Amino acid sequence: MTWDGVTAVSAAVAGRKGKTSSRKPQSRGSGEDMGKGKSGPTRAGTRKKLRRARGLLKALRMRASNRLVHAVALAVLWPAPFAGAAAPKAPDRAPLEPAAALAAFRLEPGLRIELVAAEPDVVDPVAFAFDEQGRLFVAEGRGYPDPVEGGGKTDLGRIIRLEDRDGDGRFEHRTVFADGLGYINGLAAWRGGWFVTAAPDILYLKDGDGDGRADERRTVLTGFEASKTAQLRVSHPTLGPDGRIYVTSGLNGGKVSSPAHPERPATVFSARDGRFDPETLVFENTGGRGQFGLAFDAFGRRFVTTNRHPVLQIMLEPWHLARNPQLGFSETTQEVSKVEAQAKVYRLSDAAISADYIPSLMGTPHAGTFTSACGLLVFGGDALGAGFVGNAFICEPAQNLIQRQVFRPEGASWRSEAVPAGREFLATTDVWFRPVFLGEGPDGALYIADMYRREIDHPRYVPEESRGGLDFESGKDRGRIYRIVREGPARRAPKAKAAVEETPANLVAGLAAPGRWWRDRSARLLAEVKTPSGTDVVAVALRAALPESRAAALWVLRNRGALSDERLRDAARDPHAGVREQVQRLLAESAEVSAAGAELAIGAAGDADPHVRMAAALVLAKVPGVAVVPALAAIARVDGADRWARAAVLSGIGGREDEFRREMLAGRERGTPAFAAVMEQLGRMIGAGGTEERGREFLAEILADRSGEAWLLPAALGVIEGSRGRALGKTAGSTAGVAEQWPALTARAAALAKDSAAPLAARLPAVALLGHAEAKPAGEVLTGLLDARQPAEVQLQAVKALERLGDAGAARGLVAAERWRGYTPQVREAVLAAVTGKPALVPVLFDAVEAGAIAPTEISSVRRGQLLKHAQPALRARAAAAFKSLEGGDRMAVYRSFRDAVAGPADAEAGRAAFARSCSACHTYRGAGGGVGPDLTGLKNQPADAILLHVLVPNYEVMPSYQTLAVTTRDGRTVSGWLAAESEFGLVLRTAAGAGESIRRDEIATLTATGLSLMPDGLEQTMTRAELAGLIAYLKSND
Repeated sequence: MTWDGVTAVSAAVAGRKGKTSSRKPQSRGSGEDMGKGKSGPTRAGTRKKLRRARGLLKALRMRASNRLVHAVALAVLWPAPFAGAAAPKAPDRAPLEPAAALAAFRLEPGLRIELVAAEPDVVDPVAFAFDEQGRLFVAEGRGYPDPVEGGGKTDLGRIIRLEDRDGDGRFEHRTVFADGLGYINGLAAWRGGWFVTAAPDILYLKDGDGDGRADERRTVLTGFEASKTAQLRVSHPTLGPDGRIYVTSGLNGGKVSSPAHPERPATVFSARDGRFDPETLVFENTGGRGQFGLAFDAFGRRFVTTNRHPVLQIMLEPWHLARNPQLGFSETTQEVSKVEAQAKVYRLSDAAISADYIPSLMGTPHAGTFTSACGLLVFGGDALGAGFVGNAFICEPAQNLIQRQVFRPEGASWRSEAVPAGREFLATTDVWFRPVFLGEGPDGALYIADMYRREIDHPRYVPEESRGGLDFESGKDRGRIYRIVREGPARRAPKAKAAVEETPANLVAGLAAPGRWWRDRSARLLAEVKTPSGTDVVAVALRAALPESRAAALWVLRNRGALSDERLRDAARDPHAGVREQVQRLLAESAEVSAAGAELAIGAAGDADPHVRMAAALVLAKVPGVAVVPALAAIARVDGADRWARAAVLSGIGGREDEFRREMLAGRERGTPAFAAVMEQLGRMIGAGGTEERGREFLAEILADRSGEAWLLPAALGVIEGSRGRALGKTAGSTAGVAEQWPALTARAAALAKDSAAPLAARLPAVALLGHAEAKPAGEVLTGLLDARQPAEVQLQAVKALERLGDAGAARGLVAAERWRGYTPQVREAVLAAVTGKPALVPVLFDAVEAGAIAPTEISSVRRGQLLKHAQPALRARAAAAFKSLEGGDRMAVYRSFRDAVAGPADAEAGRAAFARSCSACHTYRGAGGGVGPDLTGLKNQPADAILLHVLVPNYEVMPSYQTLAVTTRDGRTVSGWLAAESEFGLVLRTAAGAGESIRRDEIATLTATGLSLMPDGLEQTMTRAELAGLIAYLKSND
């Protein structure tokens, strides 16, 4: 239920609330035969709309400072021309009764959707789970939406229990299990009760006397941030195979403590996900940063979701990276699915998306793509068919659909693709359908929670002037739950017993069941009894036919303290890679790895499956001593080109880098990209964390190697770059033991850098290495590479190398008028970053501005601001003189002077050329362009006036994810960009040149959040009025 303000925006006047006509309406509809149901929308009177529009106009006249947003607000209330372009008209539809809603669905062939429950039996369902007896517990988010500002509080949240007592498939019997709750959004079963996420708390609720009401209510954890909207809260409690409850951060944080353990210090819950032990209540941060969606597959791999990122896999945890602070690697999450503008959806409804025409959301265009991805589920039921098992299902409530994606392996991680092509698993014409949560049931079916709302968005993410025209109330008395099964006879689940009635033998039989719900039920009930008793019975499941069952049995034995080395050895020989991977995951979770466990990890280093090998690397990384180094090196030589496997290996070599280096060099696979990537990173680690002597020795060893192998230059570069700020990094060429061989190395680098026929992967480290060579000869080579005939990557690397040289003469060559005119926008940004990054080079920039080689408008507002506040008074004075006309100007006046240019017809083809010339280095459009700024593909429905505003006044509205950080390092560099990733050891900035700049935290001297965009002012000075009008027409021409 956590969408980012990019959700369906409906008509100004909502239809009246319909009433449920029957407690048991028609409950089935078939896939391909479903039609587009008639909704019979009500029509609001013209007079009423006029009165509302006039009232808003009156209010707007009193607040005339933001004319553009006011005009958008009026357009929402009354669809009318906006600067020559019609604002999209949102659909005006009344709610459908359940039978009509079923008829409006379009489902994959061979499947059927059935109604499980509807209002008034269920209202505002946001999450659900079945207990061990097959009763359906539903979290009702009745307080949503909360107040616009400050988070707010409510006591309307409820958890209800639904039962199908007559066996017809409809859950008609309702019991209020708990009420008076806050903004609840998730529940997880444990020991006959439920953990419930209700920020700022996680509660535990249990019915102790059997009357159906929770008489036990405890706050087990507290301190989760709750000052933001209800969409941004800790959520999705999910029991992992390790017996811990995992939660998503909701992109929020807090200081988490347990009232039951006041002696424990609070855990700072950063904007990462977390987990806690349901018995001890110890809470800790984990990798990942999910919003409203968390799922495990059958082999314990964890996935999360955010609005624009449907499927993300957690690859590493904080404790993995903490083993080696010198690693310089901060990321934990892999993009499995396509994301943002590439994450396409195929809706049937005509629901408008707020980002289509609200200017404040222009920075993240969303039309036809995931905007509110949530409720992620990796399906394991058996009621849809074998082809659906292991697929990912993702809700998109803003556009009234659910998407299915299929996984495929990619190195140590996974990728997923939407299927079927060009259509959705489930979609509807009904704009009220708001699926927010998915789950499996005892019958093996896929279950769906539908909030069924007129507006699903939170008013906080709609401009204030527009809120009055949107109906956030209609649907607060509605809600539906559906199930999806194969076509054919009705499928009913077998009777499930209460936990106290179960026997170990029955539970073990459940572990071997084809449906995941039964396997998870058995695993949980068996894990709740943390004793070795019944071990022999549980071990029977290790011989189950399904690999998923064998994997689950291993974790059950571990959670009961009964997993022996012998059983692990047997599982390590399992024919299924997923089971073998579990062995390594189990070893990695142990407090200490035994000698027998280390032997299993060493053996897995040669496994045929890359997922097993990476899991083994994480085990070997925690085994002390040098006996495991050959196995780590073996994995590195095979998988070193994969960044996750490489990070897993290198996370474990702290303190044994020399042994690892020798082992790597002893192998025969020295000409591969994997070998070069590992040696470069190893060099960085030695340079950053080793002694000066160790760095010199490694560099001398590289220089003495006359083989000419491809890894030598990257390794040398790694040592020097890792030593940045230290003596070796500054004077590598004159260091004792190095100086004699240094000229030969730099000559080799120069030759390779200029060799256009050489592979790009080999040229780039050679170019970078020249930044540490003698200034004059290296500068000549590097400036020669600033040629449009060279790949952009080579040019950008050459600019960085010239910055590293720090030579004023070379810098003057960078900004020479004839060369400046030949740069692409991306290269220009890199040049500006280089000459403003070092105080000694800044005068070169001012000289170029004063000479007319560079226009002040070509320098972004962020850089201008930095220069105007420079620490050196002389440079501040020159900046004030250079930017006087711009900084004293009125960008809004510029915008107003160009409004008439977009009011009439324009040449979109001319705009295509203008986009390629001035915008494509930073922005993507229709799949082509740079990745620095927002993707502009979804701007078709934005008013032309709004696009013009953001083009000419880029700092008018800057999305938080694109606001600029300015970092000054201890060695005097200045780096500006938006935050791409961070960990406790470092951060990654995405710069205007498109590069990812990694900075260790111990390198940072100052860090400033500017709140400004990387996009420069003055774009109107790079094109004619006709070209500017054509650019906007081109951006609005996308289908």
